[in-house]
Amino acid sequence: MVRSLAIVAAVAAVPSVPALAAAHPPGAHADAPAHTALQRTAGGQIYVDGAGDVRVNGNFLAFGDVGGMQVRVTDRAGDARVIAGGRQLLRPQPRDGKSAGRPGTPPRKLAFEPQAREMFSIEGRDLVASFRGDGNVTLSITGTGTVRLDGVGTFRVNSQPARTWPLRPLTLPLRQTPRPARG
Repeated sequence: MVRSLAIVAAVAAVPSVPALAAAHPPGAHADAPAHTALQRTAGGQIYVDGAGDVRVNGNFLAFGDVGGMQVRVTDRAGDARVIAGGRQLLRPQPRDGKSAGRPGTPPRKLAFEPQAREMFSIEGRDLVASFRGDGNVTLSITGTGTVRLDGVGTFRVNSQPARTWPLRPLTLPLRQTPRPARG
């Protein structure tokens, strides 16, 4: 089985993401801690085009279309927001001092399979998201952490030129590209 995979990371500010605009109306930042944290955190973007599996780990916003793929999300901080096809599948837990993210609290887990052409978004801190299956993936990721690719294809980190990845797992950092020193 060949699994098609195209991951596109766009330079996008969190507030301009159309899929999240309805979920975060003005003044709703109090119930969306990940949204606010991602706005203040400098991160990176990754573009991937190939066949295989992808796993993203860290503080990030991912959105796109992955029809035919199984998506698994592990929310260790309790602040994840997952939306698929306009339905909210996971929302941030209230900050009552007893919710997820506290030591000893088990992480929340979610698995779903978006339909073809069904847009989704995943947003939060201390998340793990994996995308597996035989479908096509169009995915934008921005934030900090790591992206693990297992397959073959090409990738581009931030605005650097595209490169190929071999037929063995490859882990890429999701972070800003350091600026060259001035001379």
